[in-house]
Parts: sequence; structure tokens; C-alpha cells
Amino acid sequence: MKKKIVCCALFLSLGLLTTACKSKEDAPRTTEKESTEKVKPSEESKQPEAPNTPEEAKPSVPKPSDYHMVTRMQVKVLDGKTTELLRTLDLEEFIWGKKQDAITLKDLLPYVEFYSSTPPGGDFYTLTTDDVKLLELLDLKYERASDYNGNLAFKVRYKGVNGKEILHIPISMRDYFLQKFELNESFPKDYFLGGMEHQFGIYWDFLFKPYDRTKYAIVPTDPRADHANNTLSFRGVVNLPRYNAENVLTLDFELKGFKPLSALKGQLTFVTTSPLNEYMLGRLQQLQKQKRLTDEHILQMLQSSVDSWIKKASPGIRYTSGGNLHWDGDNLLGELSGGHDTRDIYLARPRFSVLSAHFDKEDATLALDIELQSANDVALSGVTAKLVVRSLHL
Repeated sequence: MKKKIVCCALFLSLGLLTTACKSKEDAPRTTEKESTEKVKPSEESKQPEAPNTPEEAKPSVPKPSDYHMVTRMQVKVLDGKTTELLRTLDLEEFIWGKKQDAITLKDLLPYVEFYSSTPPGGDFYTLTTDDVKLLELLDLKYERASDYNGNLAFKVRYKGVNGKEILHIPISMRDYFLQKFELNESFPKDYFLGGMEHQFGIYWDFLFKPYDRTKYAIVPTDPRADHANNTLSFRGVVNLPRYNAENVLTLDFELKGFKPLSALKGQLTFVTTSPLNEYMLGRLQQLQKQKRLTDEHILQMLQSSVDSWIKKASPGIRYTSGGNLHWDGDNLLGELSGGHDTRDIYLARPRFSVLSAHFDKEDATLALDIELQSANDVALSGVTAKLVVRSLHL
């Protein structure tokens, strides 16, 4: 009986062991890859990345106390922003119109920077957008240091604390008004320079582009022509008719690109006149009596006296609209006649030379080639004209 019980226990143990082994082997195996995939989060569960939005840079210098912020505050115009600042300001309304709200902190902020420091100083704290919201301007006024320069002067209040120092923003009155009167740089290319100086009253209104004449007026004066560089310099007195303000300041202008006198090539003409005919006939008769009536002697005679007899000829201009010139003492001037305007031409003390002379006794004509060698103290070459004197019957 005892033997039977031991055998049964032995068989039972072997059966349980076999079942346990089988269960372990039959279980599904998980590979390393499958294990990794199981712990990998799904695409839907990923958190979205924060958008890359620009933020105002945080000051690297500690923020001063409210008291130091306002009592040590300074201001400067941002680099490259001076022109835009001047274009934005309404100085005439603020100064001559006496409107205090014509210039506000809001007008200044895009072009200036406020900054402060904590004693003893050295490192400056730039006011942030939030800081500026707590800032106020006090006693704003314009202090004129000279005809051309001055400052916007003011005090500040920050969080109800008043500053003691006066802050200054440099403002050039000259640069401010130069923006109001823009030169017409396309004008000079169609005109000679001499007449601009001597007929300035005719032309000065064309020297500027259109501007607001209800607010501004400018009276140009003192024209000065630089013939070597074809440049006109002049001054302009600024008036403000809206505010009955005169002689506000005087500006200097320079306009370049006028036509050089060399542009007269092929355009200068001379036509004979009765006085010139009489003069030439007398000179030819004199040479005939001397038996020297040759082209060579005629050229020598006329060259030696060209400054005298050339004024007896009738000068003119051949270009598009044409027109006449006339002598005024030793100077040759343009004029307005028959709808043709040559008043931009002014030749001061012109000097001429006779290049060639040919007398045709049969046709009773004297043909001359003349060259303008200088005018307005500028040497020239290639500006020539033909002059034919007729009816010279000997």
C-alpha cells in the first residue's frame, strides 16, 4: 500500500513539471523591435511645438528703481532715423502755431530711445515698451540755438515721479525746412547757366518742385553761377504765410547739371546787317587800293578787329525753338521775341576768332568761319558759326 502511494505521488509531480514547461515554451515571444514599438508614443499623442514668436529682448542690465529711472533718464535719436524724425514733426504748427499737442511722445517714440541707469552709472538700461507706457513729457518746447540748429527740450514723468533734468533732442531747423523745398533736379538739363544768374527773377520759381504754398513760401536771392561746373548756387528766405511769420531763416541751395556752353556747337548763328555791310565794303576797298585784296590779307585784317565788327552782326540761336541774341555792351544776351525765348543764354565778355575768310568778287560775297573761343571766363573750342556778308560790289 505504501508503495502505491509513493508511485502515485511521483507520477503526479512529473505531470505538473511537464505542464509548466509546456506553458512557458508555448507563450508568444516578443522581439526587441516589437518591444520598442510598443513603448513608442503614437503620432497623435505628440505635443505640438511652441510657435517661434518674436519677443521683446529682455534688458541685460537690471532695471533701476522708479526714482533713479526718472532722475537719471536720457534720450537719443536712433541711428539713421534723423531724417524720418524731421519728416514726421510739425515744427511750424508747434512753434509758430503755438499748438502744444502738435508734437507728442507718440510722434517721437519710433525714432528715439529713452534709457537710464542706477548709480554710479556706466551700464544703461533701455526702457521697454511697457516702461514707455508709463512715461510722460512735461514742458515740451523748442530751444533755438542758432539760425540753423536747436533742440526739443522737455522733462519727463515716470510712474508719477517727476524728473529734474531737462532732456534734449537735437533738431536742425535747416534740415527740417530743406525737406519742405525740394529742388527740381530735372530743370537744369534743358537750360544754359548764364541766364539763370542774370535773369534770376524769371527762372527761380521753376527751380523747386511743387510745395504747399499755403504753409510755406521761399524768396530766392543771391544767385551765383559756377560756369566751370555748370552749377547754380543761391539762397532762399523762408516765410510762413499761414502764421504771418517772415524771415524765419535763410537756406542755401545748389543746383547742378546745367547745359555747358559747348552745347552751343552747331547752334550759334550770325547774320549780316546794313552796318556790317558798310564796314566790310570799306575794309575791302581799302585793301583793294593797297593791292592787298587777298583772302590772306582779309583774314589778317578781320582777325585783328573782330571784337569791334562782330557786334555789328546779328547773332542768334538755331536750336529747336530758335531765337535771337543781342549785344549789351561787351556781353551777348538772349531775349524773348516772337514767341522764342533764349533768355537762359548769357555770354559775358565773349571772345571770337576768325578761322577763315574768302571773298568772291564775282558773287560780291565774303564768307567767314568764326569760332567762339571763350565766354563767362570759360575756354571753349568747336563752337563755330558761318557769316556771309553779301552785296559787296567793288
